[in-house]
Amino acid sequence: MSINNFKIAKNIVASYEARIKVVEQIAEDTKKLLEEFRHKREKMSQELKEALAQHESLRKKDFDKMMEGIIVSQSKREENVKQMLSDFQEQEMTIVKNLREMLKEKGEKLRLKDFKKTLVKIKKEQENQQKETTDQVGTELIRMQSEVK
Repeated sequence: MSINNFKIAKNIVASYEARIKVVEQIAEDTKKLLEEFRHKREKMSQELKEALAQHESLRKKDFDKMMEGIIVSQSKREENVKQMLSDFQEQEMTIVKNLREMLKEKGEKLRLKDFKKTLVKIKKEQENQQKETTDQVGTELIRMQSEVK
């Protein structure tokens, strides 16, 4: 019976690792989206600069000064989102590491009851962290998107 419990525990860890891969893909997609926002902002900035230069209503130096605040704000948000995703991913990897260590330490002596308690605790913490990270990243992306439009 204990061999069966050990197999169940290993399957749970494998499942968790697969979930981390999904989270990594979401993080990568978000980074690509941030890059697209940055390119759109740069393109709009260049188009505005050219339009203003044609009408001579604003000097290049004045334009650059005006855009500096916007660019700094967007850059900070990009870094903020990247850091949130990185932190979330790091926490997920720590959980997997801890699960592996628990399996190595206790091996076949691992009681399914103890393992299930640990998993319930991890799942609750993970759900809270995932919701918090999703909300924060979503809010930042919405802000960035509204500024690009």
